[in-house]
Amino acid sequence: MKKWLLVTALLTFSSVSFAQKIKVRKVKGNQAVVEFAGGRLEQGQVYELAHDEFSETSDASSSRKYVVAMSFSLMSTKSDAASAENETDITLSGKFGWNMGTYEVGPLLSYTSDATGSITTTLYRLGGFADYNMIPNISGESFLYGVGGTGSFGQRDSGSGSKVDIMDFFVGPFAKWFPTGSNVGLRMDAGYIYQKQSGIGESTVSGLNLAAGLIAYF
Repeated sequence: MKKWLLVTALLTFSSVSFAQKIKVRKVKGNQAVVEFAGGRLEQGQVYELAHDEFSETSDASSSRKYVVAMSFSLMSTKSDAASAENETDITLSGKFGWNMGTYEVGPLLSYTSDATGSITTTLYRLGGFADYNMIPNISGESFLYGVGGTGSFGQRDSGSGSKVDIMDFFVGPFAKWFPTGSNVGLRMDAGYIYQKQSGIGESTVSGLNLAAGLIAYF
């Protein structure tokens, strides 16, 4: 079945031969902004496109319906103070989410282990995240930016029977970069973090937080 497509904004062409694919950048009603690799076109003209030539790509590798992010850090330090002991910090965190183009949401999980001498403190946190992409996150986009936030709740166990409840929130701008044009890239965040600890005593920590990590879509 043949359809009519009205092009209402800038068209991009890369060769004089007729293209086999077009990329829809934006849709509003029955109008669309597309990138076209093919012969020379003129703005305002109407072109007939065969359905079998311009079908939706079905290659699963180009999809960005879901996102997975994992991070791992290992730090081993020792103070120069007298009688200081070795300290080893391990943090493992991950998240899984659904990408709807402009919005991304999903759960997150984090585990932290802090071993100082014979005492090991563990922290488990469970929460969620939400992103607002200024540019819709679709296949082919190599650079995205927007505003994101996370919230989580957890408990820290010092191993001696004392436990502290942890609640934290983070909000700030981010940038996502896919250097090879694939669905695997880098993410950088900068923003404000607020953390409240309660249990044995109560305290609040807040300030600037910077983070970077790997992301993958499928």
